[in-house]
Amino acid sequence: MASATRYQDAQGWPPAKPVSKPATVRRLGRVDPSALAAVVGRLSDEAWRREDSAKENDFGCFHHTRHVVFRFIARNLDPGNFYSNTGWRVWRRWLEPLMDRAAGAYGFRQPVFPKAMLARLEAGQRIDMHKDGEGSHPLVHKIHIPLQTNPRAVLVVDGVRVHLASGYAWEVNNLVPHGAFNGGDRDRIHFIFEVFEGAGRQTVDTD
Repeated sequence: MASATRYQDAQGWPPAKPVSKPATVRRLGRVDPSALAAVVGRLSDEAWRREDSAKENDFGCFHHTRHVVFRFIARNLDPGNFYSNTGWRVWRRWLEPLMDRAAGAYGFRQPVFPKAMLARLEAGQRIDMHKDGEGSHPLVHKIHIPLQTNPRAVLVVDGVRVHLASGYAWEVNNLVPHGAFNGGDRDRIHFIFEVFEGAGRQTVDTD
């Protein structure tokens, strides 16, 4: 998906503040991802390959993970400076209800969602341990919603192994070492997005 929409330049806006992340993971609350999961289930392998070949987060630790990226932060710097890929227009009807539901746990006046993507980890494969680093990462909450999973699909966050059960939204601390292993016989698929308080930052959605 080629970049279609860019947002107002963040220069001169009040700086985003670092958020308080959980030590490892935090269960935010119940969600019903069945509508999104049904649509994702109709994606062909060719569609996954095509979208993955154009992804912005093409990092070595994701060697057996394919992504469909809907939104991304420009250069992973200021979360107020982000863009939507063309697929956002089609998929937002299924994505936004889940994003709004999960973000309700934070009580934001104006939640802004600068990243949104699907991540498909192959059966029997892993995501290498890594940290997401600086830039925009300390300024946003990172949320996972499992769409297709199994009890043998585990996340390892700062040495703690946890299975992210379906039916819930989960915040993950991406600033500490973390990785994943899918020990099941089906690919693990998560909807992953980021959120921060946008009140006072005059974020302009031009989509």
